[in-house]
Amino acid sequence: MLCLGLLSLALCSTGARAACAPLRIAYPDQHYPPYWLGNGDQVPEPPGAGAELLRRFGASAGCPVTLKRLPNGRILPALMEGQVEFAPQGATSASQPELAFPRDKAGQLDQERSLPQLLVVFVRAADGPGRDADPALYFRDHVLASVLSSAYLPRMRRDGLRVDSGATNITSNLEKLRLRRVDGVAVSMISAGDMDNFIATHYGTALVRLNQSLYSDRVWLAAHAPYYAAHQVQVETMWTWLAGPGKQQFARLLRKYADHP
Repeated sequence: MLCLGLLSLALCSTGARAACAPLRIAYPDQHYPPYWLGNGDQVPEPPGAGAELLRRFGASAGCPVTLKRLPNGRILPALMEGQVEFAPQGATSASQPELAFPRDKAGQLDQERSLPQLLVVFVRAADGPGRDADPALYFRDHVLASVLSSAYLPRMRRDGLRVDSGATNITSNLEKLRLRRVDGVAVSMISAGDMDNFIATHYGTALVRLNQSLYSDRVWLAAHAPYYAAHQVQVETMWTWLAGPGKQQFARLLRKYADHP
């Protein structure tokens, strides 16, 4: 009987450790349709396609989710410090020991369990660079606006681009472009045309998107390493869900929010 009691206690303890604890997922605190809607630290309803995806990501493993809106520059530190359990991150953060990324059988970053990320560029139609212009060449002698905390800033500068990184949000940069203070705006997107309706609604035909993206990368939902260690089965389940049903549902969410202002 003592053995059975100890065995039951051990099984209960194992189950408690394996249970999916509530998780906090960080995302930017700025209006960035169709992905994130509204500004500030409050999560609006509807929250945007990306925010809905984050909720479904947690739900795929039965994990309750609290969304946390943070300034771009605070998201990575918050994840590393364990103030949140998940946040979107690029490959440049994968070497941080405080973070866990989905890995393939060879131990490399798992491309299947990620999402595409394109750095798309908008310009003024009246300037006439042509939609087929190569942004990597055009912005060596024209000014490209990027948000202050963009992970792409060091790369753009290494590539010899003229970059204005004074603004903290995309809306301010688009206004700079409209007012001719910069010559283009760089915006990270999942698919190149995701903001086309927003641009057309607010700027008509004055702004156009270059057909060629500046960069093409991947983005992962990285986890705080201690959370991953304590809940590995659930985290792997969420990452694997993203590779299949998650991507399909995200495509439907993007269509749902396509016309949102």
